Amino acid sequence: MNAAQVNAVQARYNQMLADAKKSNSLWGKAQNTEAANLTSDIVNLILTEAISVRASDIHIEPRIKNTHIRYRIDGKLHDILEVAEDTNIHIIPRLKILAELPTDPGSSKKAWDGRFTMEVLKQKFDFRVSTLPTVLGDKIAIRILNKDSEIINLKRIGLNPKSYATLETIFLRKRGLIIVSGPTGAGKTTTLYSILHRLHTPDVNIITLENPVEYQIDGINQCDVNKKNSETFSSGLRVALRQDPDIILIGEIRDLESAEIAIRASITGHLVMTSLHANSALGSVARLINMGLERHMVSYALTGAVSQHLIPRICEACRTPYKIDMPLFNKICIQCGIDPDFLIYNINKTQQGTVQYLSENEKVPVELIFYKGTGCPKCLGTGYSGRIGIFEVIQFTEDLREAIVNNVSISEMENIAVKKGFQSLASDAIQKAIDGTVHFDDIYPILLEKS
Repeated sequence: MNAAQVNAVQARYNQMLADAKKSNSLWGKAQNTEAANLTSDIVNLILTEAISVRASDIHIEPRIKNTHIRYRIDGKLHDILEVAEDTNIHIIPRLKILAELPTDPGSSKKAWDGRFTMEVLKQKFDFRVSTLPTVLGDKIAIRILNKDSEIINLKRIGLNPKSYATLETIFLRKRGLIIVSGPTGAGKTTTLYSILHRLHTPDVNIITLENPVEYQIDGINQCDVNKKNSETFSSGLRVALRQDPDIILIGEIRDLESAEIAIRASITGHLVMTSLHANSALGSVARLINMGLERHMVSYALTGAVSQHLIPRICEACRTPYKIDMPLFNKICIQCGIDPDFLIYNINKTQQGTVQYLSENEKVPVELIFYKGTGCPKCLGTGYSGRIGIFEVIQFTEDLREAIVNNVSISEMENIAVKKGFQSLASDAIQKAIDGTVHFDDIYPILLEKS
């Protein structure tokens, strides 16, 4: 958000405060009902503004003299509002009440998780609330989920045609283990749901185990794994296997026990899909083995792995080309472990910025054209409009299975995969930067992971 938009939100808050003080001559001794109404109005302002600017998260942070409000928009945090310290304004207790969390003084010494549903701007939203005790009081983070939104079509989440074809080949086998990896907030759940949506037909029984269920899909049996009831992914998975499933989605593999059950289920003819924290598609292999699984079991069960990141998408309305300094570009490539001869070089629209390899006799071009958003009313002055996935997809062929059993290094396995046409996260990121979908600066962390 630009400064003018932030100032507008602050001005609306200031006006609400001024109106309340004007209507109440005894402001310092405001009646409970009046104070509650003012607090409710301020909370509604915070939630409504977050929805209107497409925020994915709201951060409410206690400071020494005020409460600080920030929104995460397209993956980046923006300062939005300063709420003055006042005995008549109780934003954090109000949010805890909405999320059905305790509000007694002792509760602020413990972290809590809750959720509530509210209609905002004629749409229903789920708000997942997480509290964190700090020396200044509770900090609250709120994840915003649109209950009315449709599952994103698999072809629209950012997969390039080749990666999409590979992934489709993997999940249409309807057996084995598929792992989607990436950092927190990388869109793993969206990818898994998109695959489920593609496989959802009347002749299959689909069961999901999630914590929590983020989006409800009619016709799919979704189970909320609730720690309060002593349920775990492991115990839930045992029960799910007795329900004659064809496809099972496990929100996340977190321990050896759930990993072993998932592996066994995939070996016995089920399609099992799950997420895992790993730096790359092949890195998920190392994670499973490090958990304690036997190599031959991992090799036999895995049919495919996806790794992904979410990157802000450049606003098409204000997208502007710019030249990148080639010495800097080459330096970054070397620092990230990418061969400078790997790259670029046809930004012709008919080829849609396809990344190519240079032959030994070709020279790196004198200059490269990339793109950035300059900011406009359509993108709220940010230069971005939404986010897009950066992907790598691996299908586990016989040579890769043999490499897993033989304890071949991840880099050697990647070389095997490249010979089969594998495209890494780095290559997908570079391609999207060349064709003007993402800003080069935003893919730098992905390139750095190769170092």
